[in-house]
Amino acid sequence: MRGLLDGSPRTSDAELAVSELAANSLRHTPSGGAGGEFSVAVALRPGWARIAVTDAGTGEWKRPETSPDAVAEYGRGLFIVEQVADKIGHDVTESGQILWAEFIWDVEP
Repeated sequence: MRGLLDGSPRTSDAELAVSELAANSLRHTPSGGAGGEFSVAVALRPGWARIAVTDAGTGEWKRPETSPDAVAEYGRGLFIVEQVADKIGHDVTESGQILWAEFIWDVEP
């Protein structure tokens, strides 16, 4: 992410989001099991980036809690992504799911 978003003020936010989304794929879906796979795709335009993590999840998803348990070992990943991204979403595919996050920033002319 750092190399792709070099110079963007949203680089750290995007790095955090891709880390959380990839970790969720490995921890909470069959993609984290033996022979499992997941992919990360990044789409870029001036002042805009979209990170999409595709995995073998069931497609079952709910919006992050508005106040997750601060001392729980798990359960804050999607909340964190929602806090640092401008928009998040979830799409169901024939083979799994895609969780994505979008980032917007001002571009100097």
